Amino acid sequence: MRDFYQKLDNYIDSLEDRKNDYKVLSFVVDELGYLPDEVLNHIAKKMDIFPFSLESTIKFYPKLQRARTKNYVQVCVGRNCKQSGLKEKLEEIKIKVDFPIEERHCLGRCGKGKALKINEEYYSYKTLEELEKLLLNLK
Repeated sequence: MRDFYQKLDNYIDSLEDRKNDYKVLSFVVDELGYLPDEVLNHIAKKMDIFPFSLESTIKFYPKLQRARTKNYVQVCVGRNCKQSGLKEKLEEIKIKVDFPIEERHCLGRCGKGKALKINEEYYSYKTLEELEKLLLNLK
Protein backbone atom coordinates (compact mmCIF):
# COMPACT_ATOMS: atom_id res chain seq x y z
CA MET A 1 0.00 0.00 0.00
CA ARG A 2 2.99 2.24 0.54
CA ASP A 3 3.68 2.27 -3.21
CA PHE A 4 0.08 3.25 -3.82
CA TYR A 5 0.33 6.24 -1.48
CA GLN A 6 3.47 7.40 -3.29
CA LYS A 7 1.72 7.01 -6.64
CA LEU A 8 -1.30 8.91 -5.29
CA ASP A 9 0.86 11.74 -3.95
CA ASN A 10 2.64 12.01 -7.29
CA TYR A 11 -0.71 12.15 -9.08
CA ILE A 12 -2.02 14.91 -6.81
CA ASP A 13 1.21 16.88 -7.24
CA SER A 14 0.95 16.56 -11.02
CA LEU A 15 -2.54 18.07 -11.19
CA GLU A 16 -2.88 21.59 -12.49
CA ASP A 17 -5.83 22.12 -10.14
CA ARG A 18 -4.66 20.46 -6.91
CA LYS A 19 -8.07 20.96 -5.29
CA ASN A 20 -9.89 18.82 -7.89
CA ASP A 21 -11.05 16.14 -5.51
CA TYR A 22 -13.18 14.40 -8.16
CA LYS A 23 -10.10 13.65 -10.28
CA VAL A 24 -8.21 12.37 -7.26
CA LEU A 25 -11.09 10.18 -6.09
CA SER A 26 -11.56 8.82 -9.63
CA PHE A 27 -7.85 7.99 -9.71
CA VAL A 28 -8.24 5.98 -6.50
CA VAL A 29 -11.29 4.14 -7.86
CA ASP A 30 -9.44 3.32 -11.09
CA GLU A 31 -6.44 2.02 -9.16
CA LEU A 32 -8.08 0.21 -6.22
CA GLY A 33 -11.66 -0.30 -7.33
CA TYR A 34 -13.08 1.33 -4.20
CA LEU A 35 -12.49 4.17 -1.71
CA PRO A 36 -11.03 2.96 1.59
CA ASP A 37 -11.44 5.28 4.58
CA GLU A 38 -7.70 5.42 5.27
CA VAL A 39 -7.07 6.61 1.69
CA LEU A 40 -9.77 9.28 2.05
CA ASN A 41 -8.07 10.55 5.21
CA HIS A 42 -4.73 10.62 3.38
CA ILE A 43 -6.26 12.60 0.48
CA ALA A 44 -7.87 15.11 2.85
CA LYS A 45 -4.53 15.76 4.57
CA LYS A 46 -2.59 15.93 1.32
CA MET A 47 -5.06 18.31 -0.33
CA ASP A 48 -5.54 20.31 2.88
CA ILE A 49 -9.32 19.94 2.83
CA PHE A 50 -11.88 18.66 5.29
CA PRO A 51 -12.86 14.98 4.96
CA PHE A 52 -16.56 15.94 4.81
CA SER A 53 -15.95 17.77 1.54
CA LEU A 54 -14.72 14.48 0.05
CA GLU A 55 -17.91 12.82 1.29
CA SER A 56 -19.97 15.50 -0.47
CA THR A 57 -18.18 14.80 -3.74
CA ILE A 58 -18.64 11.05 -3.29
CA LYS A 59 -22.38 11.46 -2.69
CA PHE A 60 -22.76 13.67 -5.78
CA TYR A 61 -21.13 11.35 -8.35
CA PRO A 62 -22.69 7.87 -8.85
CA LYS A 63 -19.33 6.38 -9.93
CA LEU A 64 -17.81 7.38 -6.61
CA GLN A 65 -20.88 6.53 -4.56
CA ARG A 66 -20.86 2.94 -5.78
CA ALA A 67 -17.15 2.68 -5.10
CA ARG A 68 -17.48 3.81 -1.49
CA THR A 69 -17.00 0.21 -0.42
CA LYS A 70 -15.20 -2.74 -1.89
CA ASN A 71 -18.46 -4.52 -2.74
CA TYR A 72 -21.50 -2.90 -4.30
CA VAL A 73 -24.49 -5.23 -4.58
CA GLN A 74 -27.69 -4.82 -6.57
CA VAL A 75 -30.48 -7.36 -6.09
CA CYS A 76 -33.39 -7.60 -8.50
CA VAL A 77 -36.75 -7.36 -6.75
CA GLY A 78 -38.73 -7.11 -9.98
CA ARG A 79 -41.68 -9.23 -10.96
CA ASN A 80 -39.66 -12.18 -12.33
CA CYS A 81 -37.14 -12.27 -9.47
CA LYS A 82 -39.41 -11.43 -6.56
CA GLN A 83 -40.21 -14.18 -4.11
CA SER A 84 -41.95 -14.34 -0.79
CA GLY A 85 -39.77 -12.98 2.01
CA LEU A 86 -37.13 -11.41 -0.26
CA LYS A 87 -37.39 -7.87 1.09
CA GLU A 88 -37.33 -9.09 4.70
CA LYS A 89 -34.30 -11.30 3.97
CA LEU A 90 -32.47 -8.35 2.35
CA GLU A 91 -33.13 -6.19 5.42
CA GLU A 92 -31.74 -8.96 7.61
CA ILE A 93 -28.63 -9.31 5.44
CA LYS A 94 -28.03 -5.54 5.31
CA ILE A 95 -27.57 -5.56 9.10
CA LYS A 96 -24.88 -8.25 8.86
CA VAL A 97 -22.72 -6.76 6.07
CA ASP A 98 -20.72 -3.55 5.71
CA PHE A 99 -21.49 -2.79 2.08
CA PRO A 100 -24.54 -1.32 0.38
CA ILE A 101 -27.24 -3.55 -1.06
CA GLU A 102 -29.46 -1.76 -3.55
CA GLU A 103 -32.84 -3.15 -4.53
CA ARG A 104 -33.42 -2.83 -8.29
CA HIS A 105 -36.59 -3.52 -10.22
CA CYS A 106 -34.79 -5.10 -13.14
CA LEU A 107 -31.23 -6.14 -13.92
CA GLY A 108 -32.12 -7.38 -17.41
CA ARG A 109 -31.50 -11.07 -16.69
CA CYS A 110 -35.08 -12.28 -16.50
CA GLY A 111 -34.44 -15.48 -18.44
CA LYS A 112 -31.54 -16.61 -16.26
CA GLY A 113 -33.20 -16.93 -12.86
CA LYS A 114 -33.27 -14.65 -9.85
CA ALA A 115 -30.56 -12.06 -10.40
CA LEU A 116 -28.08 -10.01 -8.47
CA LYS A 117 -25.06 -7.99 -9.45
CA ILE A 118 -21.92 -7.78 -7.33
CA ASN A 119 -19.73 -4.94 -8.52
CA GLU A 120 -19.76 -5.63 -12.29
CA GLU A 121 -20.50 -9.38 -12.22
CA TYR A 122 -23.97 -10.93 -12.53
CA TYR A 123 -25.07 -13.94 -10.48
CA SER A 124 -28.17 -16.07 -10.18
CA TYR A 125 -29.61 -17.77 -7.11
CA LYS A 126 -32.53 -20.08 -6.44
CA THR A 127 -33.33 -19.74 -2.74
CA LEU A 128 -33.13 -16.97 -0.15
CA GLU A 129 -30.65 -19.10 1.79
CA GLU A 130 -28.43 -19.30 -1.29
CA LEU A 131 -28.63 -15.51 -1.68
CA GLU A 132 -27.75 -14.99 1.97
CA LYS A 133 -24.78 -17.36 1.81
CA LEU A 134 -23.46 -15.64 -1.30
CA LEU A 135 -23.69 -12.17 0.23
CA LEU A 136 -22.32 -13.11 3.64
CA ASN A 137 -19.27 -14.70 2.00
CA LEU A 138 -18.34 -11.32 0.49
CA LYS A 139 -17.23 -9.87 3.83
